[in-house]
Amino acid sequence: MYPWIYTRAKEQPDDLALITDTERLTWSALYTKAHQLASSWALLLSRGDRIALYGPSSTAYIIAIHAAQLLELTIVPINIRLSQTEVNAQLKRADVKYVISDRLLDSTVKRLPFQATRQAPDILVRHMPKHYIQSMLFTSGTTGQPKAVEQTMLNHFSSAMNAARHIGSLPDDRFLVVTPLFHMSGLAVVYRSVIYGAPLILEPHFSPNKTIHWIKTEAVTHISLVSVMLDRLLEAGLRRYDLRVVLTGGGPVPLPILTRALDRGIPVMQTYGMTETASQIATLLPEDAIRKIGSAGKAIAPTEIRITRYQEIEVKGPTVMNGYFANSDATAAAFTPDGYLKTGDLGRIDPEGYLYVLDRRSDLIISGGENVYPAEVEAALLSISGVTEAGVVGRFDPTWGQVPVAFIVSTLEETSVRQQMERLVAKYKCPVAYIYRDTLPRNANGKLIRRQLKESL
Repeated sequence: MYPWIYTRAKEQPDDLALITDTERLTWSALYTKAHQLASSWALLLSRGDRIALYGPSSTAYIIAIHAAQLLELTIVPINIRLSQTEVNAQLKRADVKYVISDRLLDSTVKRLPFQATRQAPDILVRHMPKHYIQSMLFTSGTTGQPKAVEQTMLNHFSSAMNAARHIGSLPDDRFLVVTPLFHMSGLAVVYRSVIYGAPLILEPHFSPNKTIHWIKTEAVTHISLVSVMLDRLLEAGLRRYDLRVVLTGGGPVPLPILTRALDRGIPVMQTYGMTETASQIATLLPEDAIRKIGSAGKAIAPTEIRITRYQEIEVKGPTVMNGYFANSDATAAAFTPDGYLKTGDLGRIDPEGYLYVLDRRSDLIISGGENVYPAEVEAALLSISGVTEAGVVGRFDPTWGQVPVAFIVSTLEETSVRQQMERLVAKYKCPVAYIYRDTLPRNANGKLIRRQLKESL
């Protein structure tokens, strides 16, 4: 398999590839820029090296994604909403050789800009092994320790092709990206665009009015959102226009939002997936949205989904990750002896084969589409001198779905705790409320009982 941007430039050189506020690039032009950037990296980087991408969504970011594949590098997209402490921890854990960024970072890792800085000989474009590690995105586990998910070229290719078979693919498809490229939802669309040969419209900063403008003027057919985005678009007057696929993730769409969208003919497709499966593995088609309310749809073939006797969802298929980078114990623990990924989510499958996710990793808080792991926030709280106990749970929020709330045993003023937390973790992970207690509930083994905290809200 050759690099996808190389193949697309050969087959559709003059077709539109990327549209932004300031540029309209063909596949040939996009390939030329990616090739130039890859050539400038070639003297500094070798096949298999890991590079972090740190910056907002942009043309340069997309060029870097394709340039990395030309050199068989592994990209490590870093969330720009993280604190400097979190960024440095991820750079160290991923053992990256360079950070590709136009921002100054307080880091020991060397930095390269997104633009080519030197002239270099043309690189040789090679046939690439399907199991080469193409990307590593971070996900946090219940221990609060972020893990780097190794995603292969085959994972991304299979995800794109499986989705095309499940929801359809047409010659006039056009993708609009309004989610960050450092998220699976954004990165997956970049790969699908080049695999399908469909133009990608990039909007770096989600705005309901600007998004609707793109949908109307560029005949957009595909967009990926979370519920709060869809709600804001509906409030701004979204209609169907040329939309054929509106994917939503981060949990079921609330019924009032779903009903409003379907009443306008907007083809909402609710999905279930995770970083470990390179995006969606089940999708509910619009015609089943009301009949199967609350479902994530059927498994996308050839992915297999099964439910254990303990109701845990397990997954097997070509989109499932290679493993966790430099973490053999976590990788071994993530898989069953017969090769199924243990998602940690609870669910059921009805007689017609539709998946219902009953609980998202039990303690996981999904806030506006962002995953907030209580253990990670608790660890940050406990790193503050003066906080002796901490417990974090999710509370319903009409805008964000859920928001984190902290229970703490501490002698510090709340203002002090808030200020220190803002330096330690991303803003969306910071608790919206702090509840002071003398002690926190624990079981006989000393383990925090979050359920009791949640019941007391």
